[in-house]
Amino acid sequence: MPVAATASDVWTERRRRVGELRARQGFARQLLDFYGALLAVQERAFDDAAANRPAAEDLASYVTDIVVPSVLDVSLALGPERMRSELIHRIETEHPRAIVLRWIDGGEQPAVDRFLARAALGPVLEALGADARRVCAGPRDELHCPDCGGLPQLSYFDPGPEDLATGPRRLLCSRCSATWGFARMTCPGCGEDRSAKLSIFSEHGTTSGEQGSVVRGLQRGVPPMDHGAIFPHVRIEACESCRHYLLSIDVASDPKAVPVVDELAAIPLDLYARDRGFTKITPNLMGF
Repeated sequence: MPVAATASDVWTERRRRVGELRARQGFARQLLDFYGALLAVQERAFDDAAANRPAAEDLASYVTDIVVPSVLDVSLALGPERMRSELIHRIETEHPRAIVLRWIDGGEQPAVDRFLARAALGPVLEALGADARRVCAGPRDELHCPDCGGLPQLSYFDPGPEDLATGPRRLLCSRCSATWGFARMTCPGCGEDRSAKLSIFSEHGTTSGEQGSVVRGLQRGVPPMDHGAIFPHVRIEACESCRHYLLSIDVASDPKAVPVVDELAAIPLDLYARDRGFTKITPNLMGF
């Protein structure tokens, strides 16, 4: 069985993977540079929260005072132009604490608000653990995070025992980064488990036999791929019943993968799923 990573290992591994993907996925380089800079802010926020242990009822104020200013600094310096202008407008029209509170309460938010709240609060929730995460609103059922009630961001398979190709399927929370086990052929969006309603798309082909169609779809409007298949360990898991999807990362086939980073950089797969009329269960930190 693999040894659980320490807190410092988690951030080191995320930075390592950003560097690896940046070198071979030129289409995602700008996004990965921004995310790499944001990781430094998030790691400091994680360490500070772990040391100071703010009370759950004070989370919104703590995050607003301690973390939001640094997230804003990095975002205004390195974020996409549209994000920069929207962030400036939002902090002039609404106090960041209200934005963070709305994310804690699970309310509807524009994309720029979700980014700011999530980038600032996420590492704090990750550091404080299950007790602090209970302040967040949301159902605690198999389709939501058991700790904070958040929606799943991605699916992944860890390496399994020696006699199995992959281990159990797990979902990773979009709000606090907790993980929980989930049935393999079941939609994390609605619970659909009829195989006829579940589709898998990858660079290897699709469950409906459209061999190569995904690769052709990915290449539309995407810079040339220099190294053949660039997502051999990532696939789209889509549901015909609810028309939602998420990306699944097979760590067994690529042990160097870091699910949260690999999902973030798999932009062409998101574009392909959207082109087929599917909606992601929840956008990732960068809005894809």
